[in-house]
Formats: sequence, C-alpha cells, structure tokens
Amino acid sequence: MMFSDRVDAGNQLALKMADVIDENTVVLAIPRGGVVIGHQIAKRYDLQLDVIVSKKLTPPENPEFGIGAITYDGVTYLPDSYTKYFTQASLQNEISIKKAEVEERQRKFRGNSEYDLANKNVILVDDGIATGSTVLVVAEWLTTKKILHASIASPVVAADMFELLNQKFQNVFAVETPTNFMSISDFYANFKQVSDEEVLDILKKYA
Repeated sequence: MMFSDRVDAGNQLALKMADVIDENTVVLAIPRGGVVIGHQIAKRYDLQLDVIVSKKLTPPENPEFGIGAITYDGVTYLPDSYTKYFTQASLQNEISIKKAEVEERQRKFRGNSEYDLANKNVILVDDGIATGSTVLVVAEWLTTKKILHASIASPVVAADMFELLNQKFQNVFAVETPTNFMSISDFYANFKQVSDEEVLDILKKYA
C-alpha cells in the first residue's frame, strides 16, 4: 500500500488511535516529517502538538548509517553493537557534535526546552520507523518526564521494530508493518523533504 503524501498517511494513522485519545493527550512529533503527520492527528482530535528533536549518531566513516541517537539534553540511546562502529574517542566526538546540532534545532522549533508532560498521555509521532534510533532515544527521554502513558505512532514501521517498540511503549500504532523494506520513501508517492518553515508554520497554530 502507498500513501499519497504525509497528510494522507497522517489521516490514515489517526483513525487507528481513537481508543487511546482523551483530553489529557499530547501529540509529540519528531521534526521534520513527523510534524506533518502529528498535525493531522492533533487536528482530528483537537489535541496539543509539540516537538522533540533527536538526531542519529553516525560513525565517522559512514555518515548515513545511524547507530543510536541523542536528544537536546544529552539522553543517548546506543544499541549493543555500537562498539563495532565507534571507538570511545570517536563516540564522544560524535555525541558532542550532534548534541550541539540538536540543541540548535530544538531552539529553532520550540524556543525553549521546558516540557510539562507530567501525568499526560503522550503519543510520539514520526513519518516512518526503520532502525528506530531516533524514537528509541525519545522513549528513554520520556521515562524522565513522569508521563502517565506513552504510545508511538507512525504510518510505516518495520516489523522487527514493531516488536521492539511494543516493549518500550504501551501502544504502537502503524498502518503498514513490512517485514523487509529498504526505505520509508517507498511507501509514499510524494515524500518531498519538509522545510523548517513548514514545521514552524504548523507549530504556530498550536502556540
């Protein structure tokens, strides 16, 4: 199955989660593509939309290959295999570079890093989950926020990730859970990059 674009994907995904929505629910999207998806869910159920920035950690010789991820405040997720790809020095270097990048993007999209998520039902949203690093690090981050309930939602989630996410979140919502796929973009007719301006325009509606 293919989504025509992120708006279509977000609308289809929103239909899956009616049972967990209440007035205490916040949609927390990962920029940039996740914000378009999250906006469709927040609109449908009249919820607040917020963002959390996380970035992949990549080995020096393979900048496309994500091994773990980091949030603005230094929460890191690293799979057990990370020692195959990083020395201690290269890991520390990558963490400091990416933490600075994440802090800058967090400031751009939110203005601050103060979150009040205590006793909220949080639905974390992205536009596709393949290796999962950028959402698994947010799962770690959410454990520090005294939230009531954590769900994750994405139009397409790799089947093995779906299993793993079920261990980290109370609910996992997806429209497609393929057993093997190379690229999230394969599931979208239009997967054009979302600009920072588009993200900021959407977030203004919730300010």
